[in-house]
Parts: sequence; C-alpha cells; structure tokens
Amino acid sequence: MIGENARFWIPVAVLCCIAAYSGQKLVRTHLDETIREPNYDFKAEIPSSRGAIYDSSIDGNGDPYPLVKSTPCWTYHLDPVAMTNATVRMKGEKTPRTVKAMARTIADMLKLDYPKVLAMTERTSRRYQFLAVSDNQRAHDVLTNPQYVAGVIAEETNRRRYFEGTRLAHVLGGVNAENNGSSGVEQRFNKLLRGIPGQMTGKRDARGNVLWSKNVVKIEAVPGADVRLTVDHRIQYVVEERLAKGIEEYGAATGWCVVLDAETGKVLALASYPTFYPPDFGHVDESAKLNRVTGFTYEPGSVMKVITAAVAMDDGFVRPDSVYSTDRFEEGYYKLPGDGSHVWNPTMTVEEAIVHSSNIVIGKLGYSFGPLKLYAGMTRFGFGSRTGIELPGEEAGILRDPNKRMWDKATWSRAAIGQGIAVTALQVASAYQALANDGVRVAPRIVEGVVDAEGRDLLERPPPESVRVVSVATAREMRRMMLGVAAPGGTARRAAVKGYSVAGKTGTAQKAVGGTYVPGLYRATFCGIVPSGVERRDPDDANPAKPRIVALVTLDFEERTKFHQGGNSSGPIFRDIAAETMRILEVEPDRPDEIEEFGGYPTLVVD
Repeated sequence: MIGENARFWIPVAVLCCIAAYSGQKLVRTHLDETIREPNYDFKAEIPSSRGAIYDSSIDGNGDPYPLVKSTPCWTYHLDPVAMTNATVRMKGEKTPRTVKAMARTIADMLKLDYPKVLAMTERTSRRYQFLAVSDNQRAHDVLTNPQYVAGVIAEETNRRRYFEGTRLAHVLGGVNAENNGSSGVEQRFNKLLRGIPGQMTGKRDARGNVLWSKNVVKIEAVPGADVRLTVDHRIQYVVEERLAKGIEEYGAATGWCVVLDAETGKVLALASYPTFYPPDFGHVDESAKLNRVTGFTYEPGSVMKVITAAVAMDDGFVRPDSVYSTDRFEEGYYKLPGDGSHVWNPTMTVEEAIVHSSNIVIGKLGYSFGPLKLYAGMTRFGFGSRTGIELPGEEAGILRDPNKRMWDKATWSRAAIGQGIAVTALQVASAYQALANDGVRVAPRIVEGVVDAEGRDLLERPPPESVRVVSVATAREMRRMMLGVAAPGGTARRAAVKGYSVAGKTGTAQKAVGGTYVPGLYRATFCGIVPSGVERRDPDDANPAKPRIVALVTLDFEERTKFHQGGNSSGPIFRDIAAETMRILEVEPDRPDEIEEFGGYPTLVVD
C-alpha cells in the first residue's frame, strides 16, 4: 500500500511535470520567429452597387425613367446556438423571451412561415441558416435589436428591382445569385453594370469583432455604370398588352413584335411572348427565355416580296407596271410556287402582285432576275448577317450563297417569296427601316449610352453603320406600292390606321417540321411603315409627311385556325400598336380627313 507521504507527493510531482512541460513549450514558442503573435488579420470584399437601367423617356421629376435599380437591403441568417445561449429580455419585462417567441417575431418581420422558422431554431448542428432577403427598414430595426431577438445575423447587400415586372424581360434580362448578368442587357453589359468591389483590411479580436482602433484600411467600392436604352416604356406597355391580347384572341401559341424609329433604327419597343419575371430567370421554362425577335429564325413568307421587288426595281430590271402572266405553268420557269385557291386575271403588274401577294408573279420575277443579283440585294438589306444589336444570343439567319452553288433552281423563285431562307424578326424590320429611310439602312440599336458616376459615356463604339441599299426613288416608289396592302382590296385592310397612311406587307408562312411543310400551321406577319412618307398632310405642303416608325408583328400558330393569315391577325394588332404609338409620339395625321374631329389622335381600337 502507498503511504500517506507518497499519496501527497505523487500528485505534486505530476503537477510539477505538467508545469515544466507547459513552461518549456511557451518559451520555445516565444523564441520561434515564425510565431510572433496570434494572427487576427482579416480581409473582406466590399460589394459595389450595380448600375441602373433607364429607358429613353423622362419621369415627372425630369429624371430618366428607371427600369431597373439596385436598392439597399439585408440578407438574414439564423444561428440557433447563439439564439438558445442568449438571454433576451424586453424592456420592462422580468422574464426572458422564449425561443418560440423569438421565432414568431422573425417570421412576422420577414413574412416567413412560423413552423419553418421554429424548425430552424431546433437544428443546432447548423450554425448559419438562410432566412430571407428584405429591404424593410422596420424588420431590420427589430431583428438587430437584442431586446427582441438573438442569433439573427443581418448582412447589408443590394437587391435588383425590376419596376416594370415582366415587361421588357427579354431586353433587360436578369442576374444570378452572384449578382452577375445572366441574360439580356444585364449580361451584355455585366462588367460595366457590376462596378468594382472595394476592400477592407484590419484586425479582429478573439471574438471576431473588428478592432477599429487598429488602423482598418478601407478601399471604397466603385459603383457600376448606368445603361440608357432607346426604348420607350409607354410604347412597350402598348406593345406587350396588345400582343398578349392578340395571341389569346386569335389562338396563337407564341408571338413577337418590334418597333423601330424609321430614321435612326433605334428600338422603341421589343416584345417576345411568352415572357418571364427577371428575378425568376433561373427557374423559368427555356421557351419563355427565348427572345424571338433576335434569337429565333424562321421562314418569313411574303414580307420578303417587297425586298425582291425593291432590288429588281433598283436594278432597272422591272417597273411597278411591268406585266407578268399569272399562269403558274408557263414555259421558261422551274417549279413555280402556287397561289392556293386565288383566281387571278391572265396578267398582273408587279404593283398588283405586291398588293394581292401573288406567289406566282413574284416567283417569276425572282427567277428571271437571277439568284446572284437577288442574293446580293438581300445581303445589302442585312439578311444573312447579325444586325449587331446590343443583346446576347442574336442569330444571323440562313441565306445561302449562290456563288457557291448552294441554290437549286427551285430556290430561284422560292427565295423571292420568303421560302428556303431563314431570318430574324429584327432583320425584317431593319430591312423595312431602310425603305422608310429613303433607301438608307441604319443598323438597329437598343442602347443609347453607358454612363458612369461622373457622367462619362463608357460605350466606345463608332456611329451606327449606315448603308444605302436602294435609291431614294426606289424606296419611295416601293412605299407608294405598299399603300394598297392596308387598303380595301389589299391583303391587310384590317391593318389600316385611321388618320395615317400605312405602307406595309403581310406574310403568311407555312411552317416546316422535320423538313416537311405542315398543312394548316402558319406564322402570320405584318410589317408596316407609319406614316408611309408618300402622302402630304395638306395639298400645299412641299413634302410628304416623314415616316416615323416601322413595326413588325408575328403570331406563331401551333393549331389550325381561321386567323392564320397575317392580314386578319397580325394586321389588327399592328393597327392598334401603330395608332397608340402615333398618339404617344404626337405624330400629326397625314390623312386628317379620315378623322371626324381633327385635333386629337386615334385611340386604341380593339376588335
């Protein structure tokens, strides 16, 4: 047995050994040059505020009208351990608040499901659980007050707010969780919109608190630049409302519309249906994300007949009164397209072929004119190439080069009427803009400028490309010929805009699925210029009223319907959009005699 003295000295000896060991470790640590003091340095990034996106109009205060802005908000997380370990007592109360009471406060302030929050307080193995993002100042004041709750961490950040909801979604795009643009302008100008993050360096104490007295270095973040668009939210509202109503009214599956300034090529409105809410971009169907104005190619149909006639007339190959036989099986032509059930007179002029949309006559014209000249003319109008608009995902379309023997003889006449080629809606609208602008095509654009906090425009680019594609005389003659389309006897009399002359053209393109045209399925288009630019407001005027807009509307049908033709579906939608746009832009009528009480503007007409 161990004696009494041993029982005393053995623990003393053990304690002395422990003290000696600890002492020599501390001495060696002090002498180690690599461990001079505990390292409590920290470095943190200060996020920059993402730039805003404005449209071209001015709000009531004289400021640019905001479409998207980043507003201050807070991201909230829950630490259930800190909550359960803390004592929270409201002023005047003797008993501490329970976890259930604090969970109720959190749920009420952040508008969350109470049972869900309560369950989070019980998962103590997870120290940093996401609650919500909120810009509510009252919620922030309560949740950061230790008299109400504990364990709630609030981090200041920014929230992207889209003031127009789903409108302009395909133009604006959205941002992802890392605050990077994922589509639209947000993606195209992400680097400039995002700005430059700042940086904070300094020291923390053992509890992780910043020691502000230890020379914290702070490099301020540089806010992102603002983007100014060419669109007008008032016109955009009209376009989206009327397009959505028309799709439902006429039984279409999808649809799209673009409105251009006739002189500058600037996009005044752009809509693609179905649409989406930008903050939900990561969770919406791919079909809704597709911008059908720039990122979808299709056979345009008869809207291309105007381009064919313009190219041939500019070459001097034909005149508006040039006569063609309407016999589809006339010798000298190869596999001409037909005109369905239409019965024509034995002959027809080129102008009549435009007004009545004759496949046979324009097919003969294209065949006789030849693929090389027709191809060259179409490329001048911009087909087969991207327009260069400042949006991601633009398609170039398909226009094969006959110099490389890629056109068979059937294509000679089919390309002339919009078959065997693929275009985007923006390409078609841009080609009509060239006709509206007396033969000069200006590359379309949708971004006016990118301005930093000091007012400098960061968008370095040359002036918009302008190309003369046809002569002034040809452009004006084509617009005059197109007047008959939206008139009695034309294919789109329902596209007529009261008080204004319309130079337009329909397109009813049969859809191809798997390389085969499907009977009864069509894409219906109407593209028009308002005013036409060939009529005077008053007989004493020196010049006709200038064209103001070009608008294109297309409906895509997945089922057979009696409204599949461009004139009786897209035409009425175009009419309503054009009428309201003329009112918004305060364009005086060039046919004032059509308005009973001159002095006002035509109002929206809904069939």
